[in-house]
Amino acid sequence: MKIKSLSLTSLQNEEHYKFQTDVNGLITIFTAASLLIVAEYAAFLKSYTDEGEALNFVRKSNYSDRLHAADMKVNKTLEGLEDAINSGLNHYNPDVEAACTHLKTLWKANGNIRSKKQKNKSGAIKKLLADLRGPYTQDVMVAGLDGWVNQLEIDNNVCTTEENSRYDEKEEKTHLRMKQVRVEMDDNYHAVAEKINALILVNGESPYVDFVNKLNLRIDSYANDIALRSGKGKKPTDTPEV
Repeated sequence: MKIKSLSLTSLQNEEHYKFQTDVNGLITIFTAASLLIVAEYAAFLKSYTDEGEALNFVRKSNYSDRLHAADMKVNKTLEGLEDAINSGLNHYNPDVEAACTHLKTLWKANGNIRSKKQKNKSGAIKKLLADLRGPYTQDVMVAGLDGWVNQLEIDNNVCTTEENSRYDEKEEKTHLRMKQVRVEMDDNYHAVAEKINALILVNGESPYVDFVNKLNLRIDSYANDIALRSGKGKKPTDTPEV
């Protein structure tokens, strides 16, 4: 009886951390003192904490993708608002037509906002919103465009928040990186597993049988996930949690 091997390098970042979380949970239940791995667990726990920090950094570091998505949403709303104004120029209601004519003049005066760089675009939209909610507020209400104006403000605020998050992420940026941390985490996990396997040979299986059985069930599950990605695993079936 011994702890089974697992190709930790084949695990994706999220599942690698989840596996180590499972291991940590079992050690917490059975206690490092009872398992006679106090020193090994101390090193394991430090690496586990570091991996959590590194994973959080990875999750937060998709700033460019988030900003691009927010910017595209702003452009879509700007385009929709412009289309609504243009449509109103041919409205059957002369009051709506007149309101949209006024709004079209404002729109032309602001130029092509969608083509501006992000920092300039945000300021241009804020100026446009100030006009739409100031001297042109009556035209907006008559043309029934207040929903578009509200949505533009919401989308622009999201974009500004994403832009500002770049500076927050720089402040929170950790020196830890997932690749380096995973190597250390794997080394410390193997130290725990090897110590327990050695103790089984010395002290017998009895003190470790429950811990090892529970850990091996988890190892089998992760090993199967790895195999499934390569087309060699079995589809999981419902089994009672242990």
